[in-house]
Amino acid sequence: MASRTRGTLTREAVLRAAAELVRHRGPGALTMRGLAAELGTAVTSIYWHVGGREELLDALAERTVAGLGGFRPTGRTPEQRVLSVARALRRRLRDHPHLVALVHERGLTDRMFLPAQRVLAREAHAAGLRGERAAEFVRAVQFQVVGHVLVERNRERAPAQHPAQEELWGAVSAGDDPALARALARPVDTERLFTTAVGALVRALLAPREEHPGADGRPGSG
Repeated sequence: MASRTRGTLTREAVLRAAAELVRHRGPGALTMRGLAAELGTAVTSIYWHVGGREELLDALAERTVAGLGGFRPTGRTPEQRVLSVARALRRRLRDHPHLVALVHERGLTDRMFLPAQRVLAREAHAAGLRGERAAEFVRAVQFQVVGHVLVERNRERAPAQHPAQEELWGAVSAGDDPALARALARPVDTERLFTTAVGALVRALLAPREEHPGADGRPGSG
C-alpha cells in the first residue's frame, strides 16, 4: 500500500481502519505501528490525527456508541414494535462484539444503551405504562437482549462438549415426554428462542396487573 501524507490521510480513515482491526482481531491487536502499516503511512501520521493509543481507543469507543444508536420500531402491535427494537439491538451487539467490549472497558456502556432505552420508553408509554412500570419494562427488555447475546457468545466460544447435548438427550426418553427429548437433542434455534422469550416477556409486562386491597380495604399496591 502506498504511503499516505498528512494531507491525504484523514481522522475518519484512521478510525475506520482501527475499527476494522478491532472488529476482526480484538482491542489487543490494535497497535499504532500495526495501524500505520495497515494504512501504509508513518506512525507519526497516526499520532497527528488521533493522538496516542489511549486517545485512539476513546475515539473508537465514542464512534461505536454513535454507530449503535438510531432505532426505528416496526410493526402494528406493541409486541411487534418492541420485538423489532430487541432484534435490532441484538444484531448490533452480535455484529460488533470486540467494539462493544471496548465501549464497556472505556466506561460508556450506559451511553451505548441509551438510544434503545429511549425508544423502549416511548413504546412503554404508548402501551399505557408509566413511572416504575415503564422503567421496569425498559430494563427487562434490555437485560433479556443482553443476556441472550452473552449466552450465545459463550456457546459459540465454548470448547466442544463431550458428550454433546444432542447425545445426552438422545440417550434418554425424558420420562413420559419423548418429544421433549427429541427437541432438546436438536441444535438450538437461537433466533426462534429469542423471539419466543422476548415476546413472552413483553406480553407479561404489558398485561394488566391485579390490584390488591390495602390495609384500609381500598385498592392498593399489595
